[in-house]
Amino acid sequence: MSLFSKLVAYARAAAVQHGPNLRGLPLIPKSLCPDPPGNREAFNQFVLWIHTLQLSRVNRVVDVGANHGDFSLAASALYPKAQVLLVEPMPTLQPELERRCARRSGRWRLESCALGSQPGSATLHVDPNLDAIGSLVGFSEEYLKASPLAKEGQTLACTVRTLDDLCVDRGIDTIDLLKIDVEGFEFETLRGGARMLRATTALIIELSLVRRADGLRALEEMLEVLSSAGLHLVECYPSLYSMETPWLPVEFNLLARRPTP
Repeated sequence: MSLFSKLVAYARAAAVQHGPNLRGLPLIPKSLCPDPPGNREAFNQFVLWIHTLQLSRVNRVVDVGANHGDFSLAASALYPKAQVLLVEPMPTLQPELERRCARRSGRWRLESCALGSQPGSATLHVDPNLDAIGSLVGFSEEYLKASPLAKEGQTLACTVRTLDDLCVDRGIDTIDLLKIDVEGFEFETLRGGARMLRATTALIIELSLVRRADGLRALEEMLEVLSSAGLHLVECYPSLYSMETPWLPVEFNLLARRPTP
């Protein structure tokens, strides 16, 4: 992203927040900002996406694949009283997320696991250079071609739970805003959260076509899953393109919500 594009995204996010948006300002050292996001461009984009959903109130946020917590920061910036559950299996990210949760007087909670279609354990494939990339489906040849900076490295065992079971344990009956970014494991995550998906008002989900053998049908299938749960597509943003065919998107971010009664 060019500096001009970063500044435009910052200004738009500041307008949405009705304030200076110091967390998203790309020109100052992060050390000058209390509790800065891991990626300021991602934080600003999340603010804009959440605003696009036009939610009148948000009491409960669930951030699946929380990574550094940038989505949760954006949600809390717009809805400061919301209760946020962060779900993240990467051990290297746990200390940072625990610190962020400790600063928020119980409004943020951390669950150190992955989500899937059934409980158990699984192998998490981790990029040794990019802590934003950890996948239960691994690094396919097609994905590595589309993401030349990505590299498959170590693997580690992680606990897998279902979204439905996790919400029962946490006493969560409804979700106002659900974000899912699980590097190709999104269908499995949704299968394990079929009940909660029907109790979700709005959803932001990353959909990877290059991590699945059936990638060409994945977008159509995802829209069917969302529609059957009563969620309507609001926006569809391409986020990764084929290196061989630069105009061809191979990853999308989908924004969906339940119609207002």
